[in-house]
Amino acid sequence: MVTGSRFLKADGDGYRSSASRRLGIRIFAGILSLIAGRRITDPTSGLRMVDHRGIELFARDYPHDYPEVEAAVLLHFHQLRGAEIPVQMRPRTTGVSSINPTRSVYYMVKVLLAILVGVLRARPNVEPGDRAPVTAEHSI
Repeated sequence: MVTGSRFLKADGDGYRSSASRRLGIRIFAGILSLIAGRRITDPTSGLRMVDHRGIELFARDYPHDYPEVEAAVLLHFHQLRGAEIPVQMRPRTTGVSSINPTRSVYYMVKVLLAILVGVLRARPNVEPGDRAPVTAEHSI
């Protein structure tokens, strides 16, 4: 999986969000870096690309609540590689974030619990060429 990181710009002029949000991202980055054994700078980036093995894995078992953070844990435990590349992201021009100051503590606790569950839970084995099971909701 390749993740577009807001924080790897060569000129040091990366994306700047609020101080509380940056602190939360750093906490998640530190925990995920320890779990994965490699540096992760932007665990909440939604800009991701995967190859066929990543698609096969996520077709079987994609995290729903906090997919950006949980997907990094899932990839690590399935021994798939991850990398980050620098990307430029601009601030929001319309709409409002669902993570406001009041909900940020709640979000932090929920994501930390999701990471813990991701580390402790059983995972299906996904081998190259495996197909995701077809269920009623996925059939045409």
